[in-house]
Amino acid sequence: MNFLLGFLALLCGLVLTSQIGSNALLGKLLGNPYIPAAANMLIGVATTAVLLIVVHRPLPTMQAAAAVPWWTWIAGGLLGTIYLTGNILLAPKLGAGALVGLVVTGQLLFAVACDHFGWLGFAQHSVTAWRAVGCLLLIAGVALIAKF
Repeated sequence: MNFLLGFLALLCGLVLTSQIGSNALLGKLLGNPYIPAAANMLIGVATTAVLLIVVHRPLPTMQAAAAVPWWTWIAGGLLGTIYLTGNILLAPKLGAGALVGLVVTGQLLFAVACDHFGWLGFAQHSVTAWRAVGCLLLIAGVALIAKF
């Protein structure tokens, strides 16, 4: 694995944990977990609009956009809202370590299944004994962190 890409991925983890914490705190201070979720999505739309303007990539044609499966247009936003709101609700109850550990474990287990079966457009990579052991070790690690 490229060191720089791995480091950038680690930074994404730092950003994600910071987002969870700041959104949970905002929800707690306002007494409403849906306001930070809405603010997050609105600021995300604005930020992405700026990126679309600055990066100057050509927009897809209407034919290309129409050829994309309908559910791919909806899934990201819907699942993102569920994920974001779930984190805001769960963070105060579980704590940062347990929440992020459980989220990452869920992500990795589903990612390994997606790789194995080629779901969601991922290239097929069969589960090996090493991948299975890695998943079991991850489950054990998060169990220790979350104190189940």
